[in-house]
Amino acid sequence: MGKKYKFYIVVIVLILTGIYADGQQIKAFSQDKKQFLFASKPERSLKATYLKNNIDSLIEIKVDPFQCSDSWQGAFWAMQLMLYKPEKLRRLIPSFIQNLSSGSAEYQRSFLEMLYTLYPNDFAKKIKQEWRKLDNAKNQAMALEYLLLSSLRPRINPSDKISGTDWLVAYIKRKHPSLQKPAQKNFTDTSFLTGKVVLCSFQSSDRNIPGYLMIRTSNGSWLAEDDGKVIKIPQLARSISNLPYYLTNGNTPQGLYRITGTDISENKWIGPTTNIQMVMPFENNHQFFQGNRDYEMYYKTLLGEILGKVTALYEAYYAGKLGRSEIIAHGTTIDPEFYRGQIFYPCTPSLGCLCSPEIWDKDGRISYSAQQQILDALIKNNLTPEWLIVAEISDFQPPEITMQ
Repeated sequence: MGKKYKFYIVVIVLILTGIYADGQQIKAFSQDKKQFLFASKPERSLKATYLKNNIDSLIEIKVDPFQCSDSWQGAFWAMQLMLYKPEKLRRLIPSFIQNLSSGSAEYQRSFLEMLYTLYPNDFAKKIKQEWRKLDNAKNQAMALEYLLLSSLRPRINPSDKISGTDWLVAYIKRKHPSLQKPAQKNFTDTSFLTGKVVLCSFQSSDRNIPGYLMIRTSNGSWLAEDDGKVIKIPQLARSISNLPYYLTNGNTPQGLYRITGTDISENKWIGPTTNIQMVMPFENNHQFFQGNRDYEMYYKTLLGEILGKVTALYEAYYAGKLGRSEIIAHGTTIDPEFYRGQIFYPCTPSLGCLCSPEIWDKDGRISYSAQQQILDALIKNNLTPEWLIVAEISDFQPPEITMQ
C-alpha cells in the first residue's frame, strides 16, 4: 500500500476511496481539530453496511467471478478490510479454487490474498491440487505460502513457472529463516548512516504485535523528551493479509527506505494527517540508489559494519527487486472496531505500509494521533530524516498504546 494505494476497488465502492495527491508539505490536518466526517461513527457504520451489502449481493446472485472479476476483487478487498467472512461465500470457495486458473493473473492474486487473510488453513488441499495451473511465478509463490501455513511443502518441478525465479529464492528463504536479529543499540553504531537522522521502526517477529518508532539523531543518540525520556511512538508493520514481505500487500519488509518528503493523502482511509513518503530499492527508476550502479554493495555500505551482516535487513532490497513499491508511513481512519479482539487492536493494518494508530471520536474529530507525534517530534527538533529502517530486534518490548 502506498502512494497510489492499490485497492482494486469495484466501481460501486470507488466513492469511498481516493488517491494520493502530489504536492508540497502543508499544515497537518490533525493540528486543526476540524471534523473529518469520513472517520465519524455514523459514516463508519454507513460504510460498513454498504460494503457488506455489496458483498452479500455478489454472493446471493452468484455473479460470475470471471466475467465480473473487478467486482469480486473489490469484494475481496472489502472482506479483508472488515475481516468479514460470509458463510455463503465459504460454500462457493471450493468451486472458485477449482476454476481459479481461468481468471486473470490479477484476479488470481486478489483471491489468494483474501484466502490467506480470512481462511488461512481451510482450503489447503484444494490449493495443492490447483497451484501449478496458476498464471505466473508470483501467484504460484502466493499459493505455496498458503500451503506453508498448513505445513505443506510441494516439490518444485522444473516445469513449474516459479522454478528458477527470484520468487522461488524468496520462498525458500522464508522456509529457512535466519534467526539472527540485531539489538536496538546496533542502530547507534557509528558505521550505520554516519551523521544522518534515521527513523527506526522496531518490530516484533510476530507482526500481530505493534512495534514502535524511534528517532536516531545525527550524533547517534536517541531523540528524547525534555525530561530525558526516549521517544517511542507506536507503529504497526503488519498488513491486513499478514502475507510475507516479498509479496504484494504483504507485511512491511525489513530494511532501508529512502525518505523523499511528506504529503497529505486524498485517500480517505489513510486520512488527512501528513504522511511520510519513501522509496524502496529499485522503485521509481532506482531513485533509492542516487546513481550508484553497484546496487547491493551500496545497500550493504549504507547498513554499515554490524547491520550489514544481518540477512533480514535485506528484505527491502529483494522485495524491491521483485517489484514491491509504494510503501509509506501514514495515519489511519479505518475503524479499529473491525479488529477488536485482535492482538494489534486498536491499531489498524494496511496493505503493507507503516501505519501509526489514530483515534477519532464519534463526530470525526481526532483525539489521538501517533502519526502526528512523529511529525511533531521532527518539527520541534528541526530534524529532516533522509532514511527509515524497519527491523525486528532481539530486545523488542511492545509499546503502550493509549485510546485517548
